[in-house]
Amino acid sequence: MRIFSNLSSRGHIRERNFFLLFFLCLSVFILSKANAASAEPKHTRGEKLLHHFVEEFKPEKIHMILENEPNDEGLIRELYLDVTGCDIGGVRIDSLRLRAVGVTLTPPSRWGQEGGLDAKEVLNVHVFASITEKDLNENLLQKQFGDDDEWHNLQVRMTPDGIYARGNYHARVLFTLNILIEIFSKFKIVDMQQVWLDDYTLRVNRVDVPDFITEKAVSQIQPLLDLSKFIFPLRLSSITFNEGSMTIASRVLPEPFEGIVYTYEKNEKTEENN
Repeated sequence: MRIFSNLSSRGHIRERNFFLLFFLCLSVFILSKANAASAEPKHTRGEKLLHHFVEEFKPEKIHMILENEPNDEGLIRELYLDVTGCDIGGVRIDSLRLRAVGVTLTPPSRWGQEGGLDAKEVLNVHVFASITEKDLNENLLQKQFGDDDEWHNLQVRMTPDGIYARGNYHARVLFTLNILIEIFSKFKIVDMQQVWLDDYTLRVNRVDVPDFITEKAVSQIQPLLDLSKFIFPLRLSSITFNEGSMTIASRVLPEPFEGIVYTYEKNEKTEENN
């Protein structure tokens, strides 16, 4: 009986050890899965918003400040952007600074969907943008009017007094005229989001043409700059000319504030990832 009892006890011990080893292995397995899941990167809503701006503007640099992370309804109390070398509507903007108050975006739960991230409501926007003569020529005129059947060889030069623009215009009346048109002009802001030629004088070389032809030629390139499709509703109020550049701005200039900071800078690695 004693020998039988000892064998039975040893069996119970081995059985208990087996279950202990089984639960230990199971615990290690579950813990390793939990650690692996926790090691996966989790992006904040601010990081996702920054990525959206990178996709939207194709910038060289972005410095973004948020007063708060977007909440479940997409509300940001205040947002500041300082962007270098961004693309808006096919035009390179050398420098863009923006401060928006009371921004309501699409709810973050829909950001991954098609057309998911958009500004639904913005209480106020302050903006300052600088555009160079080089970018206006290369990015706007060549891309927007380079394939036009009527305008060719458009060029713009900026001075503190305004702009000088010239181009060849093909007028078709009874026959085709290749007219060199030179425009000396100021700019004006239309609907607080577009830049138009204004108070311009025309000079037509080599041939006399009716006024309606030159007026039609100018109407073909209006507006010269259209920011109406920008994600935030801009309220531009002033244009200033410098040698080789111009600036457009709202009545109040945007200023940074203390908050949650996100940054992006384009390099070879980010280009590959994008």
